[in-house]
Amino acid sequence: MRRTLWKWHGYLGLTAAIPLLVIALTGSVLVFKKELDSVLMPSAIEAQTTQRLAMGQLKTAAQAQLGEHEILGWQPGEPGYTDLLYVAKLGTYQWQKAYLDPSSGALVRSPAALQDDITDWLLELHFTFLSGPIGIAVAGVTAVLLLAQAISGFILHRRFWKTFFTLRLKKSLRLLLSDAHKMLGIIAAPVFLVLGITGAWWNLDEFSEAINKEDDSIYALKGRYYSDQINLDTLISSAQQQIPGFQTTYIRFPDKSYPGIHLFGHPQNAGALRSGAGSIVSFDDQTGAVTGQFPAAKANWLYQLKDSFEPLHFGTFGGLISRVIWCIVGFIPCLLALSGFVMWRKRLSR
Repeated sequence: MRRTLWKWHGYLGLTAAIPLLVIALTGSVLVFKKELDSVLMPSAIEAQTTQRLAMGQLKTAAQAQLGEHEILGWQPGEPGYTDLLYVAKLGTYQWQKAYLDPSSGALVRSPAALQDDITDWLLELHFTFLSGPIGIAVAGVTAVLLLAQAISGFILHRRFWKTFFTLRLKKSLRLLLSDAHKMLGIIAAPVFLVLGITGAWWNLDEFSEAINKEDDSIYALKGRYYSDQINLDTLISSAQQQIPGFQTTYIRFPDKSYPGIHLFGHPQNAGALRSGAGSIVSFDDQTGAVTGQFPAAKANWLYQLKDSFEPLHFGTFGGLISRVIWCIVGFIPCLLALSGFVMWRKRLSR
């Protein structure tokens, strides 16, 4: 049984090696996406000051500068950073992004493709291999294989503490690689389990939606789907009354496929394992009246579990320390794939 498991552990590793290399490299880099964006395109990411104009003023200023584009989503930036706007041109339903300085209301980056920036391109590569639904499925299966590798490796080395710190430096390269492979795998196994479960769930769920998705052209924008009389500041204040301490992290404006205005966010001090947009307060897109609220803390256990996937997958639950650990451990699959491949080649040559 153990010998068979060894073989399957090796076969799974060889099968997943190349896609896992891509996912591991891009994932480690993307842990610090915001910081990289600040270095690569500071003029688009960094605001002039940490002060913010009222959301109503910002929406009016944005609409005046966007011309034939309509706002579909609005992600307020952290203090000192610009807001990210998701827009589409009238007559289309092709989502684009633009950056707005919340301290002045100036549009600092005109609408461009969602993957126009290098880190967003890396994110698309990480999630879809730039191959649409097929790439999403491949990434999801790779996450499942990573999960299987972590479980099988732990079973094979369940008594790891006996030789955990053993590195046979003066022996053959094969034995040294075997020791290092085992040590790195045991260290990273808990993180692999988290990344494998969350990545597989997201990708396979997204693949299911992608293959059943309708043609976006039927949702081409024909105008503005909400009343200009609605005051965003009033909605934000109302959301805080509906869910005490509610902090808005994303505003979804209506279109033909998505009626109503929805504020996504989280209560203040929601906890380390809450996502940034797990709670929702919804409003009528013509009157601004509250139509519903959805606090994540009162949702069922499955929703709360999925809500924890974001901080767990990106390593944000413990601040900078957890992000650094996730960045380093996220790179370990590259080392395991390389060491495993070399050991396999040497075994074949013998």
